[in-house]
Amino acid sequence: MDMKNHIPNMIPFPSDAQSSPFFGALASLLLPALGYTEETPYFCGPKGSYCVHCNNDCGSKSNLRKNHNLVYHDYQTFTGVSLGWVWPEDVDSSYQTLPGWHDDWCWPDAFFDYIFGFAGLAWKRLPKGAGKGDIFAAVCASIDAGFPVLMKLGTGPDWHVVTGYDENGTLYGLDSHNHFDHTMRPTRAVVASQSYTDGGLFILPDWFSHVQTAVVITGRAAKTVTFHNILARLVQTLEHPVHGRLERDIMSRLDAVTTENALETAQWLLAKVGFPIEARWHAADSSLIRQTENKAVQDKIFRMIRQYVFDSEHDATHGTCWKIWAQLGVGTATGYALPPNAAELILRPEAQAELKRLFAIVFHNDREVLATLREAMTIL
Repeated sequence: MDMKNHIPNMIPFPSDAQSSPFFGALASLLLPALGYTEETPYFCGPKGSYCVHCNNDCGSKSNLRKNHNLVYHDYQTFTGVSLGWVWPEDVDSSYQTLPGWHDDWCWPDAFFDYIFGFAGLAWKRLPKGAGKGDIFAAVCASIDAGFPVLMKLGTGPDWHVVTGYDENGTLYGLDSHNHFDHTMRPTRAVVASQSYTDGGLFILPDWFSHVQTAVVITGRAAKTVTFHNILARLVQTLEHPVHGRLERDIMSRLDAVTTENALETAQWLLAKVGFPIEARWHAADSSLIRQTENKAVQDKIFRMIRQYVFDSEHDATHGTCWKIWAQLGVGTATGYALPPNAAELILRPEAQAELKRLFAIVFHNDREVLATLREAMTIL
């Protein structure tokens, strides 16, 4: 590898419980853009203090990797995604709750304006129509200034974070399959024509044939998204009528389980519970409570955290979703996939009744969080 310039110490994505290629890439992009280094303290939400390297939860993770998770928590949550039911790019779903989402939604400028408005960064988009020379020049300028570039290649869910270039026009960086084993090799290439360096960076000479859009940071800017804006967005997400419709649909599906549709129903329910068990945890572990010094508002947000992740309490969302998984026979032993007897399990009347009860708790908790966030807004 003979890169002319490269941004070092980048954190690969996804890591830990990060299912979104977009937000994983965004977190990797934002760490250097916002000036994070290994010396940047990491605030541990569960401990309520900056990290003292207790190793109880994080093991030997670096500060950068810990902060990568926190940035992921924050931006997935503050955009409203964590309080919905599907990923923004799931254009075929009828259960979208994201503010501003529409049928032909494809990472619009308004979405990036919100993200970078909170980050305090100026940005610009370069579509493929901008031309290879113009895009490459902008990418080089951004990397020279210390800002990676977010690039969408192809039509799938994957994203690339460009961290380097060479004089031949080749791009280098991270993709959403940078899962490393001992040999530091990714599991597979996102774009078939790309290869990898020994350090795991993709090498992509023909990137222009795949590029759909490039998001380039052009410098620091005044923050335009306030804490109040974030609360309003979260409220708007939870107010969406889709929440009520999905709850009714779940109950109807459980009322209509038959031998013929049992496996299909179990798979459908698995998809529905798989999103909030992770996403509501990201919301609870975000830095939302630290975005204000108003103690009364912090108390309200703590109620949200408690509602979602206090598994020691009977009806918290995270633990309740694990109970839903258990009714479907799903867990660590099955790799979070349905077991062979899933149809048999869901055909049991007692399982159907318990699934109804448990899903009702999940939706109830969202309504409680909505009421709590509304109260918080009246205090500000």
